[in-house]
Amino acid sequence: MRTNIALLSTLAALAALVPTAALAQDAAPAAAPPPPSEVPPAPAGAAPSNPVAETPATTAEPAPTTAAEAAPTGPTPAPGWMRIDSDFFGLQLWGGGTLPLADGIGLAMDIYTNALVPGYATSSFGEFDIGPAITAGPFVVTPMIGLQMDFAVHKAAALVPQLYVTGGPGPIYAELWFQYYNYKVFDGLSNQINSRLFVDYKLSDYIAIGPQIELNYDSVGIPNASGEAKKVYKLPIGGNIMFNNLGLNSSLLAFVGYETGEPYGLDNHLAGRLTYLHNF
Repeated sequence: MRTNIALLSTLAALAALVPTAALAQDAAPAAAPPPPSEVPPAPAGAAPSNPVAETPATTAEPAPTTAAEAAPTGPTPAPGWMRIDSDFFGLQLWGGGTLPLADGIGLAMDIYTNALVPGYATSSFGEFDIGPAITAGPFVVTPMIGLQMDFAVHKAAALVPQLYVTGGPGPIYAELWFQYYNYKVFDGLSNQINSRLFVDYKLSDYIAIGPQIELNYDSVGIPNASGEAKKVYKLPIGGNIMFNNLGLNSSLLAFVGYETGEPYGLDNHLAGRLTYLHNF
C-alpha cells in the first residue's frame, strides 16, 4: 500500500514539472549583462548615470586631470603692443607694454628703432623709454623719459623727455604726442621737438576719421630750398583714418596731408604716415 502511494506521489510530481520545462524551452533566453570590464567609461568630469557596483576598484582608471587643474600657475601677462610706422623719417619699429602697479597706474615701457633718418645716412638709432601710465577718466596720461642711442657711431645720441595723452569720451578717440630730443646733452648740434595731434570720430566699430596736425622743430634750423634755416621745418596738416578690429586686436592708421613747411628744401608737399598696430 505504501509502495502504491509513493508511486502515485512520484507520478504527480513529474506531471507538475513537465509543463514548467516546456514553458522554459519556449521563452527566448535573456541576454547576459556585460562583464564590468566591458562597460564604457563615463566622459571625463561627469559621473556615470548608473555606476556599476560590481566593477573592482583595482580595475577603475583614475579620472583625467581637468585643464584648469593642469594649467601652470604664474603671473598674468601684462598688456603689450607692437607698432610699425613708415613716414618722412623712414621705417620705425616699436614694441612695448605696461606693467600694472596699482589701480589706474602702470609702468609703461617701449623700445623704438629707426632704420634711416634723411640727412644722416650713417645713423642707426635705437631708443628705450619708460614712465608711468596714469588713467584719468577716459584718458591715459603717460609721461616718459627715453635714451636714444646711435649704434652706427657707438654712442648715446639724445635724452628724450616725452608726454602722451590717449583716449577720449564716447565715440571720440584722440592722441597727443610730444617728444623733446635733447641732443646737446651728448654734444649734438641742436635739440628737436616732434609733436602730433589727431582727434577721430568713431563711425562704427571698424572705422574712425578725423583731422591731424604735426609739428617738427629744430633749435638751430633746417635749411630750406633757399638756404634759409627754418626752425619749424615740418608742419603737415591733413586727415587721419583708423581701421579698427582688423583681425584680433589689430588696427591700421593712415595719415595723409599737405606739408606747409619746407623740409630739407623739398619742392613737393605731400605728407603722411602709414601705421600698423597690434595689441596683445
